[in-house]
Amino acid sequence: MKNLKMKPMKQTTTLFLSVFLFCVMGSCSEGKDTGRQDGKPNVLFIAIDDLNDWTGMLKGNPQARTPHMNKLASKGMVFTNAHCAAPACGPSRSALMSGIRPSTSGNYENRNSLTKNPILNNSVLLPEFFGQNGYYVCGSGKLFHGAHFNDEVHGRGFDAYYPSKTKDQFPWIDRFSSPRPMNGIKKGVARYADWGPYAPDVALEDINDGKTAKWAAETLRGGELKEPFFMGAGIFQPHLPNYALQEYFDRFPLDEIEIPEGYLEGDMKDVPKASGKQRHIAWARTIRAAGQWKPAIQAYLASTAMTDDLVGQIVGSLEKSKYADNTIIVLWSDHGFQLGEKERWAKYSLWERATRVNMVWMATGVTKPGSTCAKPVNLLDIYPTLASLTGCKPPENQLDGNDLTVLMKNPEASWDKSSLTTFGYKNYGVRSGQYRYIVYADGSEELYDHEKDKWEWRNLAADPEYAEIKAEMRKGIPAHHEPMGALQGAFERKHKAR
Repeated sequence: MKNLKMKPMKQTTTLFLSVFLFCVMGSCSEGKDTGRQDGKPNVLFIAIDDLNDWTGMLKGNPQARTPHMNKLASKGMVFTNAHCAAPACGPSRSALMSGIRPSTSGNYENRNSLTKNPILNNSVLLPEFFGQNGYYVCGSGKLFHGAHFNDEVHGRGFDAYYPSKTKDQFPWIDRFSSPRPMNGIKKGVARYADWGPYAPDVALEDINDGKTAKWAAETLRGGELKEPFFMGAGIFQPHLPNYALQEYFDRFPLDEIEIPEGYLEGDMKDVPKASGKQRHIAWARTIRAAGQWKPAIQAYLASTAMTDDLVGQIVGSLEKSKYADNTIIVLWSDHGFQLGEKERWAKYSLWERATRVNMVWMATGVTKPGSTCAKPVNLLDIYPTLASLTGCKPPENQLDGNDLTVLMKNPEASWDKSSLTTFGYKNYGVRSGQYRYIVYADGSEELYDHEKDKWEWRNLAADPEYAEIKAEMRKGIPAHHEPMGALQGAFERKHKAR
């Protein structure tokens, strides 16, 4: 079992006396006013659910409009080849919040428990880590997977959570412009896979995500946060159902919507059958048959634009606050999303559309405004990078990710690492600077050359010319494959009943 305990930092007697005399003489009155400890920077941690590369900064879709995220990117660094640890909310967020990859913990699917998993439960979760290092820790919205937060974690590590430590999101607004399902599809998709506009009297601050953004913005502008602080704000959209205000639908006229550039008829002919055994949701076929492909894309773009405005509220309030000059910002999405590519309408796969994520950092004095880095990185890298940027010693023998500050200082620095995504036991996707290699539990493979085939239309795995490339890519696959971990209560009961 890993040693997951934190070791306190040692302070010399000389440093202690120096700080004591400095404060007694009144020279650190500013520190008294803010409650700041050791000059550590604050952290604004913004999570977005199901946001793929359809953003201005990643250029996944030219129709996407995300000016506020683009503005944030212009002030910091964008990692353009960033990927999730797992293409599903639960394992992706558990990995990020613990710093432990799914193959190490056995947390592979949304149905897996966090607290019944001894590896995860005995780890120092990210909010706990900051609390142990003298930070005031607060949050709102979806940061952990909802079932993990509400049923298991209960705000663990947070000093305050809104609306509560057993309810990560605010109550849903139930006022829409027409009866649900608004998309008219009554069979073939899950009940929550709907989209459409709210009723005209619903304002942005009325909806769930609007309340999270308003809380974060007002708290930052209020200027009464104890410092240093860690503030998390989790935005649920563009996760399904894609409900947004009518004004956001109006920004994307239906007659101008284009199908995804990455879609290719017959694209599945060279894909192993093992990919179909993963937890895919075959909604794409139903949505297309109902004539709803373009309306569904319109709703995704509308929800993304609405999320972008909420990000603008939060970041804009920070910029106007007294915390602006001493706050690190990291914005990330928990995985990507497929809107018809590879005949999928979901995230659950090991292809680029499902694994590529948004990751933007702004750290004054470290990141260069408007910079980008194309090295392969992972959401697992957020935990150790935050530890490095804040000068806090990370938990020993726990983190599987890498410190990204070397790339922040020099985007072209030597980097021999690949990015690993896991989906289910022994199913892996490895991304390098040029290639994506996928291997399934049954040994079947896929290989794509992103310099020639960014949409992954041609599987090269069977081509003997690429044998050495595959061998090199396999080095990114972990040697240990932890068995499937414990299930959450409802899933466990259902499993036992079979």
